Amino acid sequence: MDKNEILKRSRAENRSRDIAEIENIKRSSAFALIISMTFAILLTALHLIASMRVDYGVIATVFSMSFGMNLFRTVKNRTAMNILGTVSSGIPFILFAVIAVCEIFGIKP
Repeated sequence: MDKNEILKRSRAENRSRDIAEIENIKRSSAFALIISMTFAILLTALHLIASMRVDYGVIATVFSMSFGMNLFRTVKNRTAMNILGTVSSGIPFILFAVIAVCEIFGIKP
């Protein structure tokens, strides 16, 4: 494999995007996830103070974002760390989503 072929594959993989742009997208995704988690913690705390109940739908929403990011990485890379991240964010997402749906319909799990 010569230099031009490697360069051609790299451009095709990155769709001619700049490396700095790709890094900015990665950092902004991580920042957005941190902000959403912080907001969910604040909102859950306020909900707990106001009604003495936890809104599991908010928690499920945050875990769904983390699960989605990890699932995408796993589909693309299939490394052990990505699979572990997907499972560790998928289980709480499913658990909180089921609890939230049960609360909506008044079902006691």
